[in-house]
Amino acid sequence: MSDDSVTCPHCQHEIPMTDGERLQGHVSYWGQGKITSLDCPQCEREVFLQEYVKRWWTAGRTPQEACEL
Repeated sequence: MSDDSVTCPHCQHEIPMTDGERLQGHVSYWGQGKITSLDCPQCEREVFLQEYVKRWWTAGRTPQEACEL
């Protein structure tokens, strides 16, 4: 599992998920909403995706301190 790519289960090609055009339809606000699919750019077979969203927060005594943590 990676934050910026997925591996095609058919040919093991690393598919970058950083391209805004590729992300359309695969990214939601909360994640885990629905299964989507795309075609692998190498083998052209259909790959099904499940999105997961991970959030975290930092806290500080000042706005600057919160950003630095």
